[in-house]
Amino acid sequence: MITQPDTRSRRQRWLRRAAIALGVLSVASVALGAWGYSQGWDRYIHYRHLPDWNRSHEKALLATLTTTPPTSATPTDTGVAAAPSATAAPPSRVDMMSLGNGAVHQESIESPTLGKRLDIRIYLPPGYDDPRFAHTRYPVVYLLHGSPGGDSDWIDGASANQTADALIRSSTIRPLIIVMPDGSLGDPHHDTQWGNSPVTGERVEDAIVNDLIPAIDRQYRTLTRPDARGIGGNSSGGYGAINIALHHPDKFGVVFSLSGYFNAENTYDKRNIWGSDEERNANSPALYVHSLSEPLHIDIIEGQDEGQGVADTKAFDAKLTAVGIDHQTQFAPGGHSWDFWKAHLLDALEYANQHFPATSNGAASTTGQPRDDGRGAT
Repeated sequence: MITQPDTRSRRQRWLRRAAIALGVLSVASVALGAWGYSQGWDRYIHYRHLPDWNRSHEKALLATLTTTPPTSATPTDTGVAAAPSATAAPPSRVDMMSLGNGAVHQESIESPTLGKRLDIRIYLPPGYDDPRFAHTRYPVVYLLHGSPGGDSDWIDGASANQTADALIRSSTIRPLIIVMPDGSLGDPHHDTQWGNSPVTGERVEDAIVNDLIPAIDRQYRTLTRPDARGIGGNSSGGYGAINIALHHPDKFGVVFSLSGYFNAENTYDKRNIWGSDEERNANSPALYVHSLSEPLHIDIIEGQDEGQGVADTKAFDAKLTAVGIDHQTQFAPGGHSWDFWKAHLLDALEYANQHFPATSNGAASTTGQPRDDGRGAT
């Protein structure tokens, strides 16, 4: 027969064990949370969803893009298919739908400017490794993330590879390479604004222009001419893309900004990385934008729920018009979210495709037809 003291003792032992287990679980949760924060897991809260592992985004896009009857590709004077403004003609030699998906690789390049390696994700289009395309060269888009963020954001947050696959496999755009660098330099919470900071000494803009672009052109079959190179991004990545492209119009032919801004700001955690008003003004496109001798095409897509961002975008649009820079500005339903950027990356890539040079000199055609005239890239 169990006595009253035995019952009380058993209950106390059970409570002690439960308290120890709860303590261990709490410590483990804090440790896991701290480690996850350092790895950027909290960005999934920012994404508001987990990565699209079953490729439902691509399937939905393909269903939409392939319901529009394709128009005939118009040959140019050189007999090469011109870039389409909408859906291109079906491939004449290679069925792009048969090539499977593009590939995303995690790599790094040596950056003398930063004194360290720069991590990147690189998207290679369907058919890149197909022997039939061995001499094909591709336009390149450099895609910059916001803050907090890292080189995986455009894949995990916006399924950029699936968007590109759907556009390419439906022959809506020509195959292209997408390069997604880590502007946070290894710490997703380290906001560099993609600039050259006199405060921190980090020269991320110079690293993109002087280190990353040459490395990509050396290692991959790119079209190395500026009008076949684009740069774009979201939020601070959109700001960085506009700032870098306007500083280096000899390097880029197309730039796009999704929910970006046009004045140099403090970082998202309120640090001033610019140091002086002079440096801040030199990195504020709204203040320094001027007419350019090189052709540059700018696409700005802003959410209608962005508040002050809408007014700032309208003011910047007016300045671009005043200085004669070719551009288009769109205001779409939505706000500062990965759902918005995921939806409108498609529009930005179509805009870039429209302004890349017509297929020639071994470039990837809009129809998936590999071409090579023996001269390589221009």
